[in-house]
Amino acid sequence: MHDNTSDNRRRWVRQKVTVPICLLLEAAPFHTDDSAFTVDVCPRGVGVRTKLVLVRGEWVKVVAKGKSLRSIPALVIWVQKDESSHSILAGLEFYETRCLRCLIG
Repeated sequence: MHDNTSDNRRRWVRQKVTVPICLLLEAAPFHTDDSAFTVDVCPRGVGVRTKLVLVRGEWVKVVAKGKSLRSIPALVIWVQKDESSHSILAGLEFYETRCLRCLIG
């Protein structure tokens, strides 16, 4: 669903979905977070909570736990520290839109 409201900067409506995932840094494949999870999804990407230090513009791989062994490449679009939980919130964008079905079933 495309959101066309002028006061909303998001391109897509997001839906709250919590799915346990594993995140892997493409540039450093041994840096992973098996305790990461989604916080919301939209047709082109996903919001995640992770312990990994992510940088805007870097590539990560997303693997849904228990769903598939297939990794989904995603670009880190935004990053925000959550001081209360000592974690990172990040927005990831998929370039293959069919990947979302692999993640949330």
